Amino acid sequence: MKFKKHDGKELIADIKPVPSKERSSLGLAELTLDEGQVVKAVGLVYGLEHQLSGPGYEATLFIDVYNQRIKISNYLVTDFTAFILKVRWITEANGFDKIICMARHEDWEEFLKFGYVLEAVLKYYHNGEDAFVVSKFRSQERLTSQNLMDEILLIEKLMSQEQSSARKPLPDGFIVRLARREDIPQLLELYKTIFESYPSPLIHQSYLETIFQKESLFAVCAQGDVIAAAASAELYPANRAAELTDCATLSGMRGLGLMSHILAHLERTLESKKYVCAYTMARARSFGMNSVFYHLRYEFMGRLVNNCDIYGAYEDMNIWVRKLSSHTDAIPCK
Repeated sequence: MKFKKHDGKELIADIKPVPSKERSSLGLAELTLDEGQVVKAVGLVYGLEHQLSGPGYEATLFIDVYNQRIKISNYLVTDFTAFILKVRWITEANGFDKIICMARHEDWEEFLKFGYVLEAVLKYYHNGEDAFVVSKFRSQERLTSQNLMDEILLIEKLMSQEQSSARKPLPDGFIVRLARREDIPQLLELYKTIFESYPSPLIHQSYLETIFQKESLFAVCAQGDVIAAAASAELYPANRAAELTDCATLSGMRGLGLMSHILAHLERTLESKKYVCAYTMARARSFGMNSVFYHLRYEFMGRLVNNCDIYGAYEDMNIWVRKLSSHTDAIPCK
């Protein structure tokens, strides 16, 4: 995985040869950043972080090639009309069909005036203040979820259950700890085994080495030298928020409650670093992962429709949120 600079823009691109079947969707990207500003990249391209500025606005956009969307992250806007029209222009110029933004409580309604919809509330995301996840869809296909009713019924089934704060005891011989660099080869094998496709370059070694314990914290549950399960916390230090993600358990180790111990370990680590918000985007069709966060007393706060590609197709993602505070049920971790 190589990180190239083009006009000050950081491009994430793997310039190693890729199979021909992948070249149809990835492999050669021509991205439009603005009128007359185009960047080309050859290789397995996931996305580009772009600093957008103009009269009345400054923002950081992630031009997400893999998931065919624009993600607005940090922004400072006084002219919402100019800003939103510019983002729409960039979205259409690249042929993408979704825009997503973690809007602030004082201005999220401005997005609704331009056809955005409120998909979720990400509580505590902005240094303890709520973020409002607003999205703009640019195609009927992207707007339409084929599994929405099943996903609604799944949440209703979960909510009918009594929440249990007790976790299964960690099986004998297993330990939970933060991952070390020497774990990277096993982590790669774990993720390649579990995920046919993934909405980030996680399954590429150079990328994992780059973000390891810098932009993300990884925790594992291991039996001896064998990693049975893992998860990470993607860090947003300016917001004191972290996304719990990359949850994976070897098929033969599922049902042992390993993931709940890993997530609790990550929570305590985040608390020690003064983080306020922990959240996750769980596959809306996965009863197991949604159940884990429900019983860890996360709050269900909405659903992102056709948000990202997990298994070769777009999937809906459920938002679960928890405000971090001191735990009284901490378990020893090594």
